[in-house]
Amino acid sequence: MTSTLTSVEIGYDRTVSRALVHRWSLSEVFLTDYARTGAREFVCGAQLPLSHGYFRDHIDLRFYDSLNILEACRQAATCAVHLHEGAPSDISLIAKAWSLTVTDPDALVVGVRPGELRIDAAITERKVRGNQLRHIGFAMALELDGARLGELTMDLACAPIEQYRSLRHYRRGDEPPTAYTLATTPTGTPTVPLLVQRRQPVNSVLDDLRVDGGTVAAILSPRTFANRSMYDHPYDHVPAMVLSEAARQCALVATDAGKAHGSRILSLDGEFTRFGELDRPILIGSAPRPDSVDHRMVAAQDGREIARVDIRLG
Repeated sequence: MTSTLTSVEIGYDRTVSRALVHRWSLSEVFLTDYARTGAREFVCGAQLPLSHGYFRDHIDLRFYDSLNILEACRQAATCAVHLHEGAPSDISLIAKAWSLTVTDPDALVVGVRPGELRIDAAITERKVRGNQLRHIGFAMALELDGARLGELTMDLACAPIEQYRSLRHYRRGDEPPTAYTLATTPTGTPTVPLLVQRRQPVNSVLDDLRVDGGTVAAILSPRTFANRSMYDHPYDHVPAMVLSEAARQCALVATDAGKAHGSRILSLDGEFTRFGELDRPILIGSAPRPDSVDHRMVAAQDGREIARVDIRLG
């Protein structure tokens, strides 16, 4: 099943409840509207800000951040789990995979007013066990300021909060810490923000950076725990959005801050196979894909791969 653009009107004059998108801070809520359009279809609106401490902290501010669009789509999916599927407020949602393709890079150009993102979505897969939602997949067609932007797919695992906590304790053997309880001391030398097209150090996610041609190696920085956009609430694992940001920054370093191809994310395909524990180092490795302008980032912890993200800049 795919999603296509519809004619249903949506609003951009206020945000939805932050509880519907699992956010603490109102400044991190981008979704502005939600409407059911079919048995498995819905449409959402989101406003992309002109000023933001994370999503607009770039050296080149001519374009909207594709990760801001990805976050808006994550919020649309989360909202749909509650309003479309009727899931309780305490459900835990874990990103398993997502794929964003920008088909018209010019649609990312920032205008005079905040961006108005339209998301026409369809639920493509749904698994229920014991009357509880366990997995849900989405396909989304994206339009920004009236121009067709691209498309996105997303797969989420779902679990009641108490079952999620039991699972985390069982797999670790103890209670996982949260990002708010751990030190934010760098692991090795912090990466200079300018190298990854950032202004603020808190938005640079790589430590102990090593570059050999197009190959990049680093450690995911605990400094990110203090970033209230990346960790809006006390996560007990590394969010998929943070790993996607790490993939972007590796690609920027490998291409001399995007000078080789550009700094916009034109495609991103991520698979997240294991929880990234906050209290153990996560090693980041990135290299160009053979016969491609894409870069593949692999994140590993305790010798096991936890995530893989393919990214293309342009």
